[in-house]
Amino acid sequence: MQEGNSKESNAVVKGVTAVEGVVMGVARLYTRGNINIDPEPVEESRVPGEIEKFARAKKSIGMEMQRLTDFANEREDSQTRDILSAQLEILNDPELDQMVQSHIEGKHIRAEKAVYDAFQYYIDLIKSSEKTFLVSRLSDLRDVRDRLINNIQQLAVIANFGKDAIIVTDDVSPLEVVTFARNGVRGIICNYGGLTSHASIIANAMGIPMVIDTKSATREAGDGDTVILDGYGQEVILRPDDSTSGSYRRAIKRHKEEEKLLRSVIDKPAETLCGKKISLQANIDFEDEVLNIEKYRADGIGLLRTDTLLMNAGPISMDGKRQEQFCQTAYSGSGSALVTIRLLDVGGDKLLDLKTREANPFLGWRGVRILLDRRELLRSQLKAICRVAGQQPGRTRILVPMISNMDELREVKTELESVQKQLAEKGTPIDKNIKLGVMVEVPSVALQVKHFAKEVDFFSIGTNDLTQYTLAVDRGNHLISDLYQPMHPAVLAFISMTVEAGDERDVPVAVCGELASDPFAAMVLVGLGVNELSMTPRLIPRVKQAIRLHTIREMGELARQVLASVSIKEIKKLKEEWQSAYEVKLREERASAARG
Repeated sequence: MQEGNSKESNAVVKGVTAVEGVVMGVARLYTRGNINIDPEPVEESRVPGEIEKFARAKKSIGMEMQRLTDFANEREDSQTRDILSAQLEILNDPELDQMVQSHIEGKHIRAEKAVYDAFQYYIDLIKSSEKTFLVSRLSDLRDVRDRLINNIQQLAVIANFGKDAIIVTDDVSPLEVVTFARNGVRGIICNYGGLTSHASIIANAMGIPMVIDTKSATREAGDGDTVILDGYGQEVILRPDDSTSGSYRRAIKRHKEEEKLLRSVIDKPAETLCGKKISLQANIDFEDEVLNIEKYRADGIGLLRTDTLLMNAGPISMDGKRQEQFCQTAYSGSGSALVTIRLLDVGGDKLLDLKTREANPFLGWRGVRILLDRRELLRSQLKAICRVAGQQPGRTRILVPMISNMDELREVKTELESVQKQLAEKGTPIDKNIKLGVMVEVPSVALQVKHFAKEVDFFSIGTNDLTQYTLAVDRGNHLISDLYQPMHPAVLAFISMTVEAGDERDVPVAVCGELASDPFAAMVLVGLGVNELSMTPRLIPRVKQAIRLHTIREMGELARQVLASVSIKEIKKLKEEWQSAYEVKLREERASAARG
């Protein structure tokens, strides 16, 4: 970050991109209304009035949330609607309501003090809990609490900043993001925040460019300053001069043209210039995302994550009907294509109900290790998958996460065979040809991949975990984030070894990690021999465009150059050279499209 005073032009603040995009607008510093709570008790005669204040605030906030929910429905954004519904549940929680009223009646305190104390009780419970999945609820609790208190104190929560506004703030809640979207803000810049927070998810769904983790944006920016949010460069430019502004206006125009070109490529096949077909599949987390399979013409589902579905239910538990419904939705939304279902993969940063705190959770009790320790979870999930697979024969692939040795794989195979036999004996239709594969994300599997190739039907490479385990870098640790390099030669060497082992025994190899959605990385992966790439559906057109403008020979040569590199700097240079050449191809494609 460039340090600078409030008058410095072209001051740069570095951050992390939560939602890609480039926008220019006016900085609007946003802080929630200050909460000043009077702790002194009130006279008993005022108690009914305080209870009435709380009731009115609840009604008002409930109506506001419903309006925001309607707005989300208008945009057909059911993911945002679900998050708002969760906040409505908090607002209408009878235990919270009873606690607030009990505080007012029993302690003779003001409504806002009672609200604060009641919510703080639950916030402290979550903070002291070892169930880290609950931490995501903290922002929802604080947001509902603050909106209630602000309403009681008659403070304005969200101001209308204008349609050219770029919000600059410490952090934002899901409700605030939706409200900003209603007011037409262009972007959001936060000092803090997380890539997987509800706020980031909603901003992504709303298409609002967002940069987080800037640390000092609120100090560096002045309200009313011209600001550029560069979600591609992961930075914010404050008070740009005419030259910088002009450069970014041209960049914004270019990105709009590229987006138009990408929309035109959706219905075209994912084929190289030499006619090689590459399968571009979808990573799916939620039922609502299934609609994007058809929207972006994905070739089926390369990774159906069951974690989010199950984690939303609270402690680790298996509801067979919910699982079957989720799978059926996935099958119905993907035509006749393959569906790859990953078994429950919790642990690490997705820990649920582990009672004992682990010193190294990413190296601990997670993925298949949990499933083999709790066989009822594994069997319940396998039964649900097999029931649905029996109705859709030939379409199912089961993916086992966090495999680190052959014994784990063989135990899962035994459990699958047992479940299939039990269902068949009961007369339940089964698919005898379900494919079983493993995630290649632990170096021990990559090093023994030729042995694994004899016992699996397919491989799926999880580049996110493979990178962190290969390089000994916690991908969630900002202190060493520069060391997290998915294009590191060592990581690519493991990928190449997996492809070679797959080719020898005719075992398909897919890549389902984030690396697959980067056009340059996708070229390298295809050049290494990977024919299946799975990614967030909306990113498919971007990768498809790159594939369509290159030959297998070009990608193979690029892959050889990258594999021959010994440092990240060399690979970055190769990427810059490729990017320059690719932009020439894109300009030629745009010119051709304009003529056509």
